[in-house]
Amino acid sequence: MTRMSVGDLLARAFLSAGITDIYGIIGTSVVDFYDKLYNYRDKIQVHTTRHEQAAVSAADALYRTSGRVGAAVVHAGPGFLNSLIGVGIASKDRVPLVLVSGGVRRRLRGTDSWLEVDQKAISNGLFRSYQVITAPSEAPEQVMEALKSMYKPPMGPVGIEVAEDIWKLDVDVDEGFFNEIGKLGYSHGTVDDRDIRDALDLLADSEKPAILVSGEAVLPPGFTQDKLMAIAEKYSAFILTTGNARGACDESKRGLCLGRVGFGGGSLPADKVLEETDALIVLGNEFDDITTYGYTLLPKGDILVFSRDPWVEKRPRYYDLVKADPILVMEKLFESLPESKVSRDSWLGRVEQYRKEWMGMIRDSIEKETELVNPNLFFHLADQVLSSNRIVTAGQGTHIVYTYNHLTITRPRQFLAATNLGAMGYALPAAIGACHGRPGADVLVAAGDGEIMMVIQELETIVRLGCKPKIVVVNDDSYRVLYLRQVLQKQGRVIETLLGNPDFSKLAESFGIRGFTARNNDEARSALHLLEEEGPVLIEIKVDKNELPPLNLDYTLKMNAV
Repeated sequence: MTRMSVGDLLARAFLSAGITDIYGIIGTSVVDFYDKLYNYRDKIQVHTTRHEQAAVSAADALYRTSGRVGAAVVHAGPGFLNSLIGVGIASKDRVPLVLVSGGVRRRLRGTDSWLEVDQKAISNGLFRSYQVITAPSEAPEQVMEALKSMYKPPMGPVGIEVAEDIWKLDVDVDEGFFNEIGKLGYSHGTVDDRDIRDALDLLADSEKPAILVSGEAVLPPGFTQDKLMAIAEKYSAFILTTGNARGACDESKRGLCLGRVGFGGGSLPADKVLEETDALIVLGNEFDDITTYGYTLLPKGDILVFSRDPWVEKRPRYYDLVKADPILVMEKLFESLPESKVSRDSWLGRVEQYRKEWMGMIRDSIEKETELVNPNLFFHLADQVLSSNRIVTAGQGTHIVYTYNHLTITRPRQFLAATNLGAMGYALPAAIGACHGRPGADVLVAAGDGEIMMVIQELETIVRLGCKPKIVVVNDDSYRVLYLRQVLQKQGRVIETLLGNPDFSKLAESFGIRGFTARNNDEARSALHLLEEEGPVLIEIKVDKNELPPLNLDYTLKMNAV
């Protein structure tokens, strides 16, 4: 047994678990933990953000880009509450991370004291596990439970709350405790061979097969792009991806890879395939209301879902469910592929027509004459300038559709967005985690004016930490998603969706970031070389709030009407 403080125990547990990046903001309830972290500063990097939401989203993006778990440390009460949008994003997108929160002193707990809110009650539904440490002797067991829970299906954030007066108190710890933590990780479990045969038979017997890939099949360790493509090619099955699974197939190669499907940026051919397929294999947990436009766009044939996410059982059951890890299922499908290839020329030709129609819509959007900047043109050209070693971070808003339509994603962990919570404010903080998760990558932040103003203070964090993202602010002076709904569905009754904004380029320069504002297409073209500069850059493109990017408008309106 070794005697150490609770603060030392948590720091060493992080190291054993491979957690070496912590984001957060210091406060009185965690200052003693920060003091302990000072002793580990050669092994654990502590990064201060300017808001707790940003700290959590930076830790979230660290995992999404690298597969390394990150942590956030926040102050009790207000710090904890500020963190919850970031926690919600990670929870909904199944991203593992650790939130460490201070707690009020034990003698004041339950007295409605300064900083006190019932954090455990508030945490319900957001965390996979939320442990409250109120005695040093509890710490080893509760830390272990939290870290174990992080990897259980569905993966996600866990919380550890430590009372302010406990950090410096000692506890006896068996050294084997840290060895056990070092063994924790994601487990793929097992799958019945009969279920694999059923999936292969479904693909073989169909005329219009398709495979839908979710984040559950891409974010955990073990996903292999080549094996997925081999399965698809063997059966002439088109591959559709959710927002969290972009890069599961190489979008630059076209062919069977149709990219993103569903609400908020699905391509026309992907949506059409989802609607017409007579055999859909779903790898993961995201056959949901987003993918199906609120269950208004549904396949005509059989649907077989492989997922270990309990939420899949609670959704409207248009499918058969096998409780199995989708990554393991993909491995087994690949191992069991027959020698002969199934050719479906009619299916391939039909979808090729949809692709031509879609590419015509994309081409028309790029060539459209506009008085302000044409954002379709800008993102189309940006796609050609960015290197293949790219990461795109986006939050939510009309601007994200341009990243789906025009920015090519060739492999997993290149595209990050708040896909399932639909929260604004993710894109800029995610760039911080991406800069640590993939040093040297070209990080492009695509943010709307409404979104970036929610987290604009993190420009200082980016400069201080030496991150070098290229930030594109699509400025339409509005909350455009809602503005367009008011125009299209509320007979033009526009209320509280129009905004005022600062000069974003000057604001960026006040933080020490190169800024540029483009007000027309010529200026936008001249700004493209800034995407190749060494340091951080912010490019503001002024666009028309009435500009509607190519999307499946019929089903989008139908979803909103249901």
